Amino acid sequence: MHDGITFEQSGKRALVLCTTPFDVTARNIARMLGIPDYPYALLQHPLGNCTEDQVAERAQMAFRYGKDILTKEA
Repeated sequence: MHDGITFEQSGKRALVLCTTPFDVTARNIARMLGIPDYPYALLQHPLGNCTEDQVAERAQMAFRYGKDILTKEA
């Protein structure tokens, strides 16, 4: 979250990917950095031990969220 917000503040678009157990932490970091409504892609946890099909499904979700976030007018 910190890196994504830092990139955005320097004029570079960024996409933060976060899994469900870290949602509260991500929102708190965004709030502490002064952007409580910073958009990020929230994905189902876990990622590390997924099957190939599960990885593909999560990648599709990340793409959909990311497309919306990155093409939205700043």
